[in-house]
Amino acid sequence: MAALETDDVKVIGAYDDPNGSHISIEVKSALFEGKRPVQRQQLVYKALWEELQGPVHAVDSMICKTPDGK
Repeated sequence: MAALETDDVKVIGAYDDPNGSHISIEVKSALFEGKRPVQRQQLVYKALWEELQGPVHAVDSMICKTPDGK
């Protein structure tokens, strides 16, 4: 994800959604350092905004960590 300055991104389709419109995301980015959880999520949603206008319409879970795992 260029907007988050990282390649450490995992996107998984929800197990109970055959259409692939619900996803779970795990992201590690140095941009998250010093940010509260909601601020981290806002950065991810901003990076995903275009996708959320199309085939993906819901993020079921989101894990946002710094490179050191915090």
